[in-house]
Amino acid sequence: MKRFVKASILFAAAISMASFQGCTNLDEDLFEDITSDNFFSTEEDYYSVLVNCYGRMRPWLWSYFNVSQVSSDETMVPTRGGDWGDGGVWRELHQHNWGTTNGHIVGLWNDANAGLAQTHAFLGVLETADDALFSQYSKAQLKAEARVLRAYYYFQLMDCFGGVPILEEGKNIDPSNLPARNSRAEVYSYIESELTAAIPDLAAGHTADQYGRVTKNSAHGLLARLYLNAEVYAGTAQWGKVVEHADAIINSGVHSLPANYFDNFVVENQTSPENIFVVPNTQAGGMGLTINMRTMHYNQLPASPWNGFCTIAEFYNTFDHANDIRDSIFLIGQQYDFFTGAALTDRQGNPLDFTLNAPITGATESNGVRVMKWQVDANQNGGEAGNDYAIVRYADVLLMKAEALVRQGNAGDALPLVNQVRARAGVAALSSVDADAILLERGFELAWEAVRRMDLIRYGKFNDAWTNKDASPAYTKLFPIPASALGANPNLEQNPGY
Repeated sequence: MKRFVKASILFAAAISMASFQGCTNLDEDLFEDITSDNFFSTEEDYYSVLVNCYGRMRPWLWSYFNVSQVSSDETMVPTRGGDWGDGGVWRELHQHNWGTTNGHIVGLWNDANAGLAQTHAFLGVLETADDALFSQYSKAQLKAEARVLRAYYYFQLMDCFGGVPILEEGKNIDPSNLPARNSRAEVYSYIESELTAAIPDLAAGHTADQYGRVTKNSAHGLLARLYLNAEVYAGTAQWGKVVEHADAIINSGVHSLPANYFDNFVVENQTSPENIFVVPNTQAGGMGLTINMRTMHYNQLPASPWNGFCTIAEFYNTFDHANDIRDSIFLIGQQYDFFTGAALTDRQGNPLDFTLNAPITGATESNGVRVMKWQVDANQNGGEAGNDYAIVRYADVLLMKAEALVRQGNAGDALPLVNQVRARAGVAALSSVDADAILLERGFELAWEAVRRMDLIRYGKFNDAWTNKDASPAYTKLFPIPASALGANPNLEQNPGY
């Protein structure tokens, strides 16, 4: 049973958000003070609020997934009749012509800041907690876990928006003196220091009923990803540090590649040895994985999916369709019922035959290649599936190390890492490897796992033209600070170009 999974999500719903609102989400009310005098009297109180901080990962995930995926070349959301028009917000994301009021960008800003607010507030009250209260839980470990969560919320804000305010430790925001933005490089350094400081007090692993809590390797994995993109974030490459933190995970012996690639995406995937940092899910309203609902046709599941997301021909055509088992994530051509095998039709009674190409407006129900990477959950509740979502998994770590080695001129040591990933997918080993080959491999291995935007930016390809998108201006590598946030805090400055 995914006990911690369910606890984290239920606590997120049950604990009043009035106590933890808007520490930097400045278009909401500022959160009220919570102190040991008015709430925290036992170690279970502290633990329960930390669990709530974990629970905030799920609403954040969908904002980030939507924005990161649809702004990359992996995903497009065509308008299909009266569906998915939504005022053009999906087309804006795909074509890189968003503005300061795009609802998905605003949602990403708000959700990341809400999670940041909760973890920051929790750390403030934990700092003053009586050490004598803690016996079942380690106060130092609870603090370290919260620091990783807070650093990750900062990471996503920095990645998407650049510089954001760094909150003063242990203090709430003074509404009469709202914070200004720190530079992107300053936020990068802060994230680096927080993750590094947390590692000694984190657990190497957790018992099965505590699955989903961060570990030492979770922090190492986030640091490897931070350093992989260091030149983008702070102006100086840190390839050696990528290798250092990837090696910390590899040498720990905790993680490995399961023989079956798709073990990472089955419904009960909490046992996958690849999972390093995950967002757990369960089959309950508002608590499950909904990626399949976003992409599948209305008639493909009893829950009536939303028939939206698809991939584009250029990305689909990079795959080895004959040999690579990872290619089977794509649904193209005539579709059949997952449970009975019967041929499916669309809502007009025509064969449900997914096509390679799709226009961005005026698409039919069947236009576009769909992606089914996560196993269909026969017990899903209203479309909420129990598959957990990995933010960092072991194959990504191997490929991050390989790229860092290639960037340092050491393709020889990178090659076996790439071939280890390829062997699991059933494709032939490469005889040599360069940076472009690794970008391709990352696309094959990590498709629809919300890393493509970062990868394209790092490779200088994010602003290229692709299906239904012209070349876009360089400033779109950062999203705009939402107009609502600028209105609430005059000390914030808009990103260039907006």
